[in-house]
Parts: sequence; structure tokens; C-alpha cells
Amino acid sequence: MAPAAPGGGGLRFQVAWSAAAVHTTRATNGCAQTMNIVYGVSGEGLGHVFEAVEVATRLKGEGHNVRVLTYGERACALLRDFNPTRIAGINLHFNREGMSLVDTTLGNLGIFPFYLRNWRRLRRELAAFRPDAFITAYEPFSTFASHALGTPLISMDNQNELLHVRPAPEARTFGLRLVQLATRVCTYGAAHYVVKSFEKPENCERNVHFVSPVIQTVIRRLEPTTGQHVLVYLTKPNAELIGVMKTMSESFLVYCNNRVGEDGNISYRAPGEGYLRDLCACKAIIGTTGFSLIADAIYLRKPYYGVPLRKQFEQTHNARFLGRSGLGEFSEKPSRQDLERFLASLPTYRERLARYRFDPQEQVEVLLGLLREVGPRPAAGPPEEAGIPR
Repeated sequence: MAPAAPGGGGLRFQVAWSAAAVHTTRATNGCAQTMNIVYGVSGEGLGHVFEAVEVATRLKGEGHNVRVLTYGERACALLRDFNPTRIAGINLHFNREGMSLVDTTLGNLGIFPFYLRNWRRLRRELAAFRPDAFITAYEPFSTFASHALGTPLISMDNQNELLHVRPAPEARTFGLRLVQLATRVCTYGAAHYVVKSFEKPENCERNVHFVSPVIQTVIRRLEPTTGQHVLVYLTKPNAELIGVMKTMSESFLVYCNNRVGEDGNISYRAPGEGYLRDLCACKAIIGTTGFSLIADAIYLRKPYYGVPLRKQFEQTHNARFLGRSGLGEFSEKPSRQDLERFLASLPTYRERLARYRFDPQEQVEVLLGLLREVGPRPAAGPPEEAGIPR
């Protein structure tokens, strides 16, 4: 049995120190036959998108035909090698107080006219592809389409963790209930649930598979060093945090909204090849608490101070893991003293990170095993490409 997580308290969980200790189901040689797979990818944020690049590349390498569905300019650009089909999807909206439920609801009303106009066309195109399985990465249209076509569905995300964990009393909020409802809608009726997590419950349903998260190939190839700068990654501007950092005698490299320039001890940088270099050489990370960046930080053994987006429960949940596991810290409104205390304790965090292990291939290997279990339909063949606009 894997050792208990540092600071785990009474939670009935194990930190994923060893993937083999918590999940031994493996695909030994991929899937036996070629399958036609529809892969729906959420375009909100980039975590699911970067993951999809890795997973779809592996699926195609195994000989499968993959049709990607996604939305948003960035997602379509990053997945361009897979010729994605554009659909409509949900985007979150924020104001100064955090995520706004009202603005998010109003801002996504255009989804309904899109599907009223395009549902029959999309259904016809997907039927012509003759799918053997659907994968949904928190993308609801692919869930609905799989049921409409009577095709097996595999859900693959980290959000489903919130349906299978017992939250602390202080975490049982409206935000939790809201994200649980959204997760049930986005992934209902799946044959299997592949749940990315840093912690593994001792017991769960037979069709629920907790796995360590996939890590991008470019990240796995890095050879991390410990430089003098702190990398700061913010998905939304945070003037309060920037103001605190300006009072400190540290060097901060900030990635936020493509801003570029110098401001005292803060250097604003745009995403690009330099990001990997800065990530590889940083001494610590301060950032919003998306699941994927935390996974990259743990893999590279970078201590992480989380600043979760307000009123977005998933970010709060991820941030609490950092504090509970002893691999980092978090606060929605960190003070200078909070950040200085964190930076003074970097050697302790590095020792814990050095002991932490997870298998970055586990997620894909488990998925391949489940696809082999689902299997191709008896009459499956190459998809009909003619007349299918992308």
C-alpha cells in the first residue's frame, strides 16, 4: 500500500506515490483492431486541449481513426493537425468578484441556436464516420451524440473526481453542487469514467478508473534546473497579487493575457517557446490552480503556490490538494508574508516532491485498455470521408 499523503488527516485517500499500487489494469499492446473514435474536447482553458494532442496522437499511432470535436480559436489552432470539427461550447465568464454564474449563463445562450441549426447535419456527419466509441473530455455535445447514435462513451477528465470524493465540511458549498451538476450533465451515461487525480479513493464503482494524469511529451523531455526566478502563470489578471509581488525582492516572470514588458522586478512574457525554458528553470511557481499546470509542476518537482480563481470550485479543490498534500500552499488573496513564508520553505517542498511519483503514461494506457474492452462494431470499417465538411 502506498504511504499516506503528508498532512492528509482523516481523509480516506492515498496520494498517488505509485501508479502500480493503485491501478494495475493495463493495455499490453493497445487495441487489437482499428476503431473509429470521436473525441470531444472542451475548448474552455487549454488543459483538455494539450491533453487531447497527446492522446489523439497516441490513438492515431495505434492505428485508429480519430475525429476531434472542439470549439474556440485557441483549441482549434492547437488541434489543427487533427482537422477538428468546430462545434459550439461553454465558456466561463468572470468579473472582479470571480466567476459570474449570471454572465456565464447569458454569455452562452448562443449555443442553443447553433445546435438547433446544426444538430441534424452534425449527427449525419458523425453517423457517416461510423464511430465505434466516443471519448468526451468534459465536452457535452459528444456525450449527447454518443447516446443519439447508440455508441459507447468513455468520459475522461478530472472533474468527475468531485462525484467520487467526500469533501471536507467547509467544501460542501453551492459551488461544489454546481460543478457536480455540470459534471453529471457533461458526462452522463458513460460506459467508463477515466478520472485524472493526484489521489486515489480506496473504493469506487467498477466502471470508474482513477489514474495519474498524462504529461505532455515536451514536458517529459525537459531536464529541470533551479534558477533564481519565480514563474507566475495567471489565466486572469490579478492586480492585487501583482501589487504584492512588486514589494518583494524576488524576480517574477509573469505569463498573463499575452502582456509583454518590464515593470521593476516583474517581467511580463507572452506564451511561446520561452515558456518551457522559464518553466524548466524556475525555482517555484505561483499561479491559478488549473489541474494541468499543477500536474506539470509536480512532475518537474516545482513547488507551487496556488491562487485559485474565485467562485470556481474546481480551482479551489485543486488548491486544497496542494495544501493537504504538503506539495505547496494556496490562498485566494496571498499577502507578502504568505509568499515569503512559502519561498523560505522551498527546500521542504522539494523534499516532498522528490518522494512523489506518478506514471505519466497511465491515463493513456488505461484508455487503450478500455477501448479494447469496448471493441469495434462487427461491421466497422474506414469512415466515409466524402462529402463531410470539416
